[in-house]
Amino acid sequence: MKWIILAVVVFCLLFTVSASGEFYKYYDKDGNVHFTDDFNKVPPDQRAAVKGYEEIKTTKEEEKEPAAAESKAAADESGKADKKGKYDLDSKAKDLDQRKGELANEYESLMKENEAIAQMRKKVKTPADAKKYNDTVKALNKKLKEHDKKRKAFFADVEEYNAKISELNKGQDKSKPNKESE
Repeated sequence: MKWIILAVVVFCLLFTVSASGEFYKYYDKDGNVHFTDDFNKVPPDQRAAVKGYEEIKTTKEEEKEPAAAESKAAADESGKADKKGKYDLDSKAKDLDQRKGELANEYESLMKENEAIAQMRKKVKTPADAKKYNDTVKALNKKLKEHDKKRKAFFADVEEYNAKISELNKGQDKSKPNKESE
């Protein structure tokens, strides 16, 4: 009876332990690969070079091109229409240029933040430091994901703008008389 109770308790404990989303890979002195979810188990001489891995889970909605809805909303907002229903291509071009500059500035800021995090990683020595580092990395990853969504929406809008320009150019080519027929 005691063994059954012990087995049930052990079974319950095994399934109530929380799982860490980040793990580390390192090599022992014999060259064997080891994985751990505890940064403190990594040998101190390898901590500066160890790379952390994080499991990423996506939902089905995220897999279905999340930029499509944002792109349409941005096109509706930035594609000003005149009375004839045609896009005001000049204002659209200015908007795209402005968004391009904003995306470039945001990317530069994110890369500076990434460099600061790389420096922070070299100073991780305690579990509290590791937690702070991991939280900072997660926050940067979230910002990068948002930046990527904005970038995809921007490129979708650029494609739409280029398609409108192509349509106009084709229309102008048809309305011009052919020099060979004159």
